[in-house]
Amino acid sequence: MRTSLTSRVHLFLAPFILVLDATAFLYPAPTIALSRPLVRTSSHIPTFIQSINHPRPEEDTSIWYDDSSSFANGVNRRTPIIAGNWKLNPATLPEAVNLLKLISSNFMYHRNDDMPEVVVFPPFPYLATAISELEGTGIKVGAQNIGLETKGAFTGEVAASMIRSLGCDYVMLGHSERRSVYIESDSDINAKVHLCMEQPNLNVILCVGETEEEYENGLLRSVVDLQIKKGLMGLKLMDLERIVIAYEPVWAIGTGKVASPEQAQIAHVAIRQILAELFGPDAARQCRIQYGGSVTPDSIDELMAMPDVDGALVGGASLLADSFTRITDGGVSRLTTTSQRRPKELTARECVSTTNVLGESPIWSVRDKCLYWISAPEEEVWAWNLKDAPYRRLLGTMIGCIALQESREIGSLVVAGERAFLQMNMSHNTKDFASGAKILCERPEQTLATRPNDGRVDRQGRLVFGMYNNYHRAGASAGENNAGLYRLNSKLEVESLLDYKYRVSNCICFPRDGNIVYFCDTPTRKVYAFDYPKEDGGQLTNRRLVWTVPPNLPGGPDGAQVDADGFIWIAMSGAGRVVRVDPSTGHIDSVVHLPVASPTSCTFGGEDLDELFITTRGPDGGGLYRVKMPFGIKGLPEPEFRVNGNSARILHVFVVHSEPLLKDEEFLCCTLITKLRVALITIMSDGWSYPLLASFGRDCARRIIPIQNENVTLFCDHLHLAIDGLGPSRNIL
Repeated sequence: MRTSLTSRVHLFLAPFILVLDATAFLYPAPTIALSRPLVRTSSHIPTFIQSINHPRPEEDTSIWYDDSSSFANGVNRRTPIIAGNWKLNPATLPEAVNLLKLISSNFMYHRNDDMPEVVVFPPFPYLATAISELEGTGIKVGAQNIGLETKGAFTGEVAASMIRSLGCDYVMLGHSERRSVYIESDSDINAKVHLCMEQPNLNVILCVGETEEEYENGLLRSVVDLQIKKGLMGLKLMDLERIVIAYEPVWAIGTGKVASPEQAQIAHVAIRQILAELFGPDAARQCRIQYGGSVTPDSIDELMAMPDVDGALVGGASLLADSFTRITDGGVSRLTTTSQRRPKELTARECVSTTNVLGESPIWSVRDKCLYWISAPEEEVWAWNLKDAPYRRLLGTMIGCIALQESREIGSLVVAGERAFLQMNMSHNTKDFASGAKILCERPEQTLATRPNDGRVDRQGRLVFGMYNNYHRAGASAGENNAGLYRLNSKLEVESLLDYKYRVSNCICFPRDGNIVYFCDTPTRKVYAFDYPKEDGGQLTNRRLVWTVPPNLPGGPDGAQVDADGFIWIAMSGAGRVVRVDPSTGHIDSVVHLPVASPTSCTFGGEDLDELFITTRGPDGGGLYRVKMPFGIKGLPEPEFRVNGNSARILHVFVVHSEPLLKDEEFLCCTLITKLRVALITIMSDGWSYPLLASFGRDCARRIIPIQNENVTLFCDHLHLAIDGLGPSRNIL
């Protein structure tokens, strides 16, 4: 009897409690500046709410919106988010695939920068299929729930780590059906929120809302206050960036009843005030709040006109591709300022499990239709045509980077080795496995303190590469700027490009016209642009800062690539992401998340150059990742290294003497016929065996590399040479 009486007392006092509470949030503290509201009324709003909605017209502050603040002027604006909750639908996988294909077709190539973030929440069995079918559309996939455990004997449960490992970006928690049908408590929901926060880049849509009875008794604020405070208990301020609040009046879910835009606005203001109590007004302004409850294409425009409605959680209408697409079209951002637009977010998935210690230098050959990359300390070069199994070749030397070489042969590469530049062919023919690489020319900085690192071929076919201080973190040259930036030209001559030294070269890449080169000394966390000299012998000029890594972002810039629009894609090693930076503004336009800490480089590939391939390193990474580009983003063809600006092949002749020769004996080992004269290779021998490499190309392209002894001399003609035959020799390999 006591319980019943207490309940009646609570119901009797509730309206008066709400009036006092609502008055508090309608008149916030002076530290929170609010502007005048939109003047709207609705017959759907209970009389007592209407009476407090405009108590003093001259000071009406019911809308959380400050047009004098930087937020209202487009800085840190909230990107709308439209989410589709499929619930227990559709009944079969073929139906789900059909729906996904329709949605994909509606979104592919029809997105622009003002479109909202879009997420779909299929049932668990369809998650992997949804991720695959929606690849390249920009649509993210989320799970409708997770379990309370991480692993173990819990039959029927699903862990947050499992969801994230699939490639899901969101989890929906606290939906009214989970609360009412499955009796999930606020403490259960809070525990699940924390489990999601433990997974990198796994975001949460937290659903809150009142029942019809609570609504009629004026308990809206009291209910959502309790749900939010308990649901977000224990979270840090930075965690709120990964939280979206979905306000769903339970009485409007699946009933056909829709809260008016004004009702939604009042509820969202209340929620934002609660968030301000917990995390401060700035964080509250930046948090996105969706409306959910029988949202349709007809109601979305008016809902999105409300300043505090940042999107919609769509139920039944999300099961029809046309309706869902129309709703997302209605979710276009209200603000057009682009200076600080929220970045578009994507997730890359592992496509090759190579477990490289340090995967690096991915390059795509349009000619070979093949992706090449390296594992630097493992001395491996990898190749994958996206169809057959990937394969590797062992070089026997630490590798800094690789580049395509112009050639008639498939898989012709230039390799920046630890001691010298090499030439090799990544042939699919396994008989070529033992042929190995051939020395092309020596590397600069013949010291153990540095080695080649990052590199790209410029638009004229020359290899620009940077060196790496092997001990920049600790050791003999710790912190020392002892590495240079160089260019290997068509004569196989090394040119210095910078008038200063640094520690770790990275981010070397070129836009379409090749007039600019981007470069970063990774420990500085700053990316620069330079005017690039197209003529041989020039140096970089006009250095200007393009981007500085934000203080709250860990790691440093690693390898980079430029897309067809001129944006720079930078692998952030240590931050688990690749960022797309607008070099004209320094604004991050897009973010590709990875489930590993250290992406190392990236490049565009695939038939249409619309896939981003990302190499990674250990200890948690090492695989190759890729993501299909949405929004029409594509890359540029990778240039090929040229010798003398033509496709003349480099001819290699190894000579080994198996028995001592008389001192100063001239030994004719081979004859090279030129178009004009005969050239002789003459060896001055002191009786020992000397492996030699002669490299010939058009217009005097030659390098002399004595392997063991300086007394070996090579004389050759400086013209276009072709092997006609081998002269007398004792042993020629």
